[in-house]
Amino acid sequence: MRCKNRCHDEVYPNQKAVLAMTEEEVNGRVPKELLPKCPKCGGDMEVNWGEMSSFTETKNWKEKAACYQEFIQNLHGKKLVILEFGIGWRNQMIKAPLMQLAAVEPQARYITFNKGEIYIPEEIKEKSIGVDGNLTVALKKIRKEI
Repeated sequence: MRCKNRCHDEVYPNQKAVLAMTEEEVNGRVPKELLPKCPKCGGDMEVNWGEMSSFTETKNWKEKAACYQEFIQNLHGKKLVILEFGIGWRNQMIKAPLMQLAAVEPQARYITFNKGEIYIPEEIKEKSIGVDGNLTVALKKIRKEI
C-alpha cells in the first residue's frame, strides 16, 4: 500500500493490516482505527495496484527497474533462452519486456508456457515456441528433445 496523498513514493506491506481488518469486520465494516494511515503525513493509505498510472512512480519500482536494466545489459550479445511460465497476454507489465528482449537480442529464444492462451507477436515468431498444455508433460518432452 502507499500514501493516497502521495506525500512520498514508498510502498508498504499490507498483510498485517488486512488480517487485522478481516478479524474485526462485521457486515462489511471495520473499525475506523484499523484503517491504515500514512506514517509520514497521517493520511489514508491505498492499495498500490499495477493498473494505476502512478504504479511505476514509486521508489521501490524505480530501484527494481534499474536492477532489471543492469541485468539486461549484462546479457547483451549472449546466447539466451527466455522462459515464461503462465503469463497471459493481458499482463504486459511482465510479458512485454521479455518479448522486447527476445526481439533485440539476435541469439535469444523465447519460450512461453501458458495453458489455453499462447501469445507470440509476429516480430519474434521465428525465434519462439509456444507451449499450450500441462507444464509437467511439456517440460519432460522438451527435456527428451534436448
